[in-house]
Amino acid sequence: MKSAKLFFIGLYIHLILSILVIVILFIDQWGGFGTLFFGFYLSMIAVVVIIGWITVVMAFLANKNHKYNELKKAWILLKLGSIPFYIVNFFYSFFIWFVLVAASRGIFIIFVPIPIVLTCTFIYQSGCISAFYINSLRFNIMMNTPASPYLRQNISCIHYLLQFIPVLDVISTFLILNQCKQYNRKN
Repeated sequence: MKSAKLFFIGLYIHLILSILVIVILFIDQWGGFGTLFFGFYLSMIAVVVIIGWITVVMAFLANKNHKYNELKKAWILLKLGSIPFYIVNFFYSFFIWFVLVAASRGIFIIFVPIPIVLTCTFIYQSGCISAFYINSLRFNIMMNTPASPYLRQNISCIHYLLQFIPVLDVISTFLILNQCKQYNRKN
């Protein structure tokens, strides 16, 4: 799915711009270029969020149209390929917001939920794609195989929920991949 690749690239562009916007605003201090770059940064956030929702719709359609390989590639890319994004994003955001809140003597604390909500939106979007893939595993592919009860039992419904929780989504992804690998070895 091309939209998953665009979303993936958009996540990293967002991260780079998040770092650059602080540097540029620190240097330019809301001068002409700083204000213009901040506007560009906000518009890029909107673009990445929109691409994320388009990717969710495309994953739904891929599941509906039985395009399981495309769905699996998008799922792996967005769950495993974005691990560095979320790690850097967490530490960078924690540091920057700690400094901003401390420097403003607590005034900027009202803005802290904004990057948290944005990151949760990205996690929710990739979680939706994961849910579609898990659905395809549990109900479409495995129903056609004689050993489907084995996989269906081991890839339980709890994985739907885990795909929406940071850190647990990666653990769940590895567990699902491991179960599929074990199933393929047996057949």
